[in-house]
Amino acid sequence: MCGIFGMIGANAVGNTLQALKYLEYRGYDSAGVAARVGDEIHIYKSAGRIQNLERLLPKGVESNIAIGHTRWATHGAVSTENAHPFYSPNKHFAVVHNGIIENYLTLKSQLSARGAKFSSQTDSETVAHLLQSNYSGNVLGTVLATANSLVGSFAIAVTSTYDSNLYAIKNKSPLVVGVSGKCVYLCSDIRCVSHWAEKVAVTPDETVVVVGDKGVYFFDFEGKMKEVSFFTTDAAEEMEQVDGDFMLKEIYEVPTKIRLAKEGYFKDGGLNIDSETVRRFTRIYLIGCGTAYNSGLQIAAVARKLIDIDILPVIASEFIYDSYPCGTDTLALFISQSGETADTIRAAEKVRKLGGYTYAVTNTKTSQLSFVCNKVANIYAGGEFAVASTKAYNCQLVTLLLLMLDIARIRQTLDDKVYAEIVDGLDALPMAIEQILSNSYEIATIAEKVKDSSAVFYIGRTCDYPTACEGSLKLKEISYIHSEAYPAGELKHGTLALMEKGVTVVAISTDGELKEKMSSSMNEVATRGADVVSVSPYTFQDALCITLPKVHTALYGIVSVVPLQLLAYYVAKRLGRDVDKPRNLAKSVTVE
Repeated sequence: MCGIFGMIGANAVGNTLQALKYLEYRGYDSAGVAARVGDEIHIYKSAGRIQNLERLLPKGVESNIAIGHTRWATHGAVSTENAHPFYSPNKHFAVVHNGIIENYLTLKSQLSARGAKFSSQTDSETVAHLLQSNYSGNVLGTVLATANSLVGSFAIAVTSTYDSNLYAIKNKSPLVVGVSGKCVYLCSDIRCVSHWAEKVAVTPDETVVVVGDKGVYFFDFEGKMKEVSFFTTDAAEEMEQVDGDFMLKEIYEVPTKIRLAKEGYFKDGGLNIDSETVRRFTRIYLIGCGTAYNSGLQIAAVARKLIDIDILPVIASEFIYDSYPCGTDTLALFISQSGETADTIRAAEKVRKLGGYTYAVTNTKTSQLSFVCNKVANIYAGGEFAVASTKAYNCQLVTLLLLMLDIARIRQTLDDKVYAEIVDGLDALPMAIEQILSNSYEIATIAEKVKDSSAVFYIGRTCDYPTACEGSLKLKEISYIHSEAYPAGELKHGTLALMEKGVTVVAISTDGELKEKMSSSMNEVATRGADVVSVSPYTFQDALCITLPKVHTALYGIVSVVPLQLLAYYVAKRLGRDVDKPRNLAKSVTVE
């Protein structure tokens, strides 16, 4: 979850500070920098946002070796003491860490028995103590010994006073290495390091990296040198300053981005799986977490009407440890905006090990997930900097739908006329969404009433239920109002007990054949005192109506979520929340 950065080269401290700003979406509980100054390591760290660290750094600190960290707390409270970097007791080593050291309590107990004193409650400080304990005159040997002591997921950057190298240990947490001229960079995020590097390498698991005057070297945990390929990466998209919030900016980009998602899909050649393989599949999994899972839920609901085999959306963390059938007859689509989501990557590794066909659907085609999977589809959403995902969800839906349409055509379960209607219907979506955005003041007015709700429930049937799930997730993420989503027919099976004055129910209804059933569900909650908001191309009595433009029935999920994204945004703003960086959350979840 945390972001780490390290570099050797000119302006190391300044570049590290700038990198932490790019990485702040990964965690913003605290931040810190360690710099080699002469024969010493100087550490500066602070709880809170990057600007707190920036104020703390003395002006004119110069170094050509630095490491930095921005934290999402897993072990220990949010405090300066628990902020990274950490010194070894003798201050000859400093470390930053992203991930979880699963055996840290055992290691800490062993080190404490030998007299070690810890200054934090973190698992990460254990690594600094281990480095000192293992040091026997050779830093690489020390780092290798430390790597072999650790269990868990970790990307660790190490600087030392004993030599002029920079070291890293990588296992199951993202770490890329970038090179530009005489400068070398270590980073959690390929998009961040692309601001400086001309070429990059994705570090394999169980690898120690050594960066020094003579170049970059990779070793396995046994100390044997290994070959890792560098490649040229795309230019980084700048996190430009905006007037207002990134979340609102990104919602307003949805029309443009879904157009690019469609164009990019066909430009990249579409499905890119041969027909014989597609006909072999007997099941399709759509696997993701959070918003990415909801996009799989949505597309599964649509695709079940188009394709003749089982199509199952699954939460990645559940897939890893449950016993879902999987073999050579399985296609698994792994959905992740960042491509660095730990649970999704572990699930992809499991499917590949079992012989299934793995397909990444991501916004970062050079991510860890992309390297794990057989194929990759880029959703073309562009940089998304608000923690709560918006435009990436819409672009995931476009890409996933096109993938499913191609599968249906190959399996001959979809005729050309229906295929053309849906594909052509995508071209009408940008204008339909622009229409919703132009009436956003109406949604802002409704938000004024919703903000005082004791709880908000989102309901829908069939293809509208996944939209309800995503709408509910957006609201709870950034407003902190208790919110749940239910299939509308489930209200009578327990949830009606919670309906009373002060509760709001948001009902999504885009299926004309189910309109009367949805009307009955709205009446059930309204008669018990709850306020009702409808999101529909139809009008409902006794509801505050958000009217949707009419589009092809298979495409409503891409459109109907937009007013829910806006509703969440306006509710959160009226409650004074930090919509771009909500409490306790991070953009990229890189630990299980």
